[in-house]
Amino acid sequence: MQAASTKTFSVTFPDMYDKVQIAWESIKGEQVKDNEYVSFVTLGLNEVSFYDQYPGNDLIARFKASCMEQRGEVTLINDKTLPVAGQTAYVRTAKADIGFFYYFGFVQISNEYCYTMIGDCDVEDSATYEPLFDDIWQSLQYFGNPAQELTKQKAEIDAIFSRYDTSEDEPPESKLEVEPFSVPEDGQEYWEMAGLPFQLLPVKDVYISDGDGALYVKLEAMVEDYSDEKYGHILNDYEDGKIYMQFYFKKIYQAGIPTGVFTFEDERDSSYLSYLWKGGFEYTMNFSGEATLKEGWLGINGQFADNPVRIAVKLPVQELDWTKYRFLHTDELETAPADIVHHLQLTDPYPAILQEVLHPLTQLESLNIDYNSNNKHAADLREVPKAIKRFKALKSLTLRGISGVDSLPQWIGDLKELETLHINGSSIEGIHPYVFQLPKLKYCYLSHNQLQSISPQAANALETLILDNNKFTSIPDVLIRMKSLKRLNIEDNPLTSLPAGLEKIDELILELEKKMTLLDYSYKGADGQGTVAYDDSLFFSANDPALATKLEEAVKAQGLEEYLSGLSRLGRKAVALATTEEDDYATPGNIRFGGLPDLPADIPYPYFKAYNGEQKAMQFLAQINCANIAHLQDYLPRTGMLYFFIEDQEDLNPKVIYYNGEASALQPGNTLNITEEDVYDERGLYTPFKAVAESYPDVPSFYNARDYYKGVSPELSALEEMDNETEALKDAVKPATEPVHSINSYVFKQHDTPEKEAVHALRGKPEDWMVLLRVSSDNNTGFSFWDAGEIYFVIHKSDLAKANFSNIYAGLESS
Repeated sequence: MQAASTKTFSVTFPDMYDKVQIAWESIKGEQVKDNEYVSFVTLGLNEVSFYDQYPGNDLIARFKASCMEQRGEVTLINDKTLPVAGQTAYVRTAKADIGFFYYFGFVQISNEYCYTMIGDCDVEDSATYEPLFDDIWQSLQYFGNPAQELTKQKAEIDAIFSRYDTSEDEPPESKLEVEPFSVPEDGQEYWEMAGLPFQLLPVKDVYISDGDGALYVKLEAMVEDYSDEKYGHILNDYEDGKIYMQFYFKKIYQAGIPTGVFTFEDERDSSYLSYLWKGGFEYTMNFSGEATLKEGWLGINGQFADNPVRIAVKLPVQELDWTKYRFLHTDELETAPADIVHHLQLTDPYPAILQEVLHPLTQLESLNIDYNSNNKHAADLREVPKAIKRFKALKSLTLRGISGVDSLPQWIGDLKELETLHINGSSIEGIHPYVFQLPKLKYCYLSHNQLQSISPQAANALETLILDNNKFTSIPDVLIRMKSLKRLNIEDNPLTSLPAGLEKIDELILELEKKMTLLDYSYKGADGQGTVAYDDSLFFSANDPALATKLEEAVKAQGLEEYLSGLSRLGRKAVALATTEEDDYATPGNIRFGGLPDLPADIPYPYFKAYNGEQKAMQFLAQINCANIAHLQDYLPRTGMLYFFIEDQEDLNPKVIYYNGEASALQPGNTLNITEEDVYDERGLYTPFKAVAESYPDVPSFYNARDYYKGVSPELSALEEMDNETEALKDAVKPATEPVHSINSYVFKQHDTPEKEAVHALRGKPEDWMVLLRVSSDNNTGFSFWDAGEIYFVIHKSDLAKANFSNIYAGLESS
């Protein structure tokens, strides 16, 4: 995972998004595979007033209306809500006829401001990417001053573009008129721009991609005598005069010759049949104009800002492999030999012609038939076209929105090369077991149907099975015996029972309440020997008269007496820890954050195997002398040392070591043979600092505390609207020692809790887990976790009672 942040928000992208860009208050992630763009995600801060231009009786209605226009003409797929940054976020998904899936997210943070997200990918990949988009959206966390940053952003943008203004009184420019491209009569290629000489470089990249079946063309040019004085107004100085424009085009097949005209305004084609990337240009320069594919040529006519550009390049059409091309319309098939059509994606085809259209295409490797929810012909398709039975080379079959189809034919099981099966929006209630005997079937997406039962007895290759939004009341126990099955989604089904052992599947996507009710989510103990009884009152401040009194006085001081009973039940007996001065290792066994630990000779410094196979040292965060804080709490061991390690901030994989021996056996950390180069974390070693400790009664932030009070004191829900009072309460109960770091405290998170995260990962019940240590970003030590975040180590209270620290959960929350 990788994190990115602006001045007001942060977000986390999966590692597949290998290009992440930050521009003022927006963040864009791009996934590129084999030099091809696979998916995009853009998130940003916006003003609520932006949606005033759209119809609707309220803000949410106006947001939903905007989704239907922002990416051209699209068709609604679904609406849903998600918890994002402690708020209810709205999500609308849609699709375009050209084969794109769009994900729109909106979360309001105040009367004036909101955050938005747009993600896109190919429709046929939406079942894979929608959960990823959910994860990215739910990782958003906001902070800072949105009004200040948007004002600053506007001023900086205005400053950049002010130098291009010729007159404040000029009327708005009309839409750019472009002279149609004509193939050069002399057959000579050219690149003309701003009246300056450019040398067109040989075209290298012209191909049809394996991934999305589009035509990619990259054009390059350069100037030999680059200088800022001559070219600085149109080129940047990073490429020494070299520039490029890269396009992809869809829906362009005509008798083997790429054909079509694509119009760009500010580098966006409203048809979404083409995309443009560029490099080497001065960064405020956007292209508007036309890209024309004609008679084996690519012609560009238009402008970069006020600088005209004309390009003509002959394409090596004879080298194009059209078997990789994804045909999008029956018009394209009219001039295509059947044996070159290997990939076909049809949107809202007339059902009566499907059999005739498909029958000759026996070489198909992927077929996507997609009906929009409002298409009047969708219900007219009553059965899966029999022509598909002849497609023995078919690897991927997607049938979406087929509401009139109530059964999947058994002969689907004869398509022995099939690797991906995607059936969505049908009336199908069951699937013949023979279908699941496909020897190469790895990915099976069956969401939003009417399925009540399946019997995948011999699905030996199946890795992903998506069954959400169906009618299942139970799931067959054969799934737990499928060794290849790694991902199972059974959310949003009326489940009443589940087979024992289903929880062992690596990625089980299911509501936590159903996991705990229908599966064995009991905690087996770090040692596998079960749990032991523990005194839960030890973890709460009500058990300590001094802390109970302090909390009561603070509650009354804030005028919250009517909530005293509930707040007293939530108050935790926490320990505040704050770094004070740099540690010179003169006192082995003290409380320390950063640097290196004081370990006994018989406990080696922990290492792990990195992704490249190297043995690397873990990152040390803290050591806690239990005897030094025994008087402040009753739940930790009375003696001994606790050491806290992670691998790095992307993959925490925590390790906590407990040593309960003589302090005289400890070796000072500066004598360990551990260097910056040994540590895997790119941040190297932190600065060692001593720390002081003090107890205090901690209460949660009521910005997102429902999981803590709903089963204990539901009346505390009123505090969610009392931000000033509850924040003042938290300040009032703080000790003199600022709780920069803490033990058994609450952790502010935008969604979920550390305890619930531990249950998802390690099972049990949330109330049986506690925060063993919260380590926050700290200027003294140099801790900076993502963007001023904090790492929390969570342990089961039974394991703590056993002094067994071998099964720890750790998470990271960026603030």
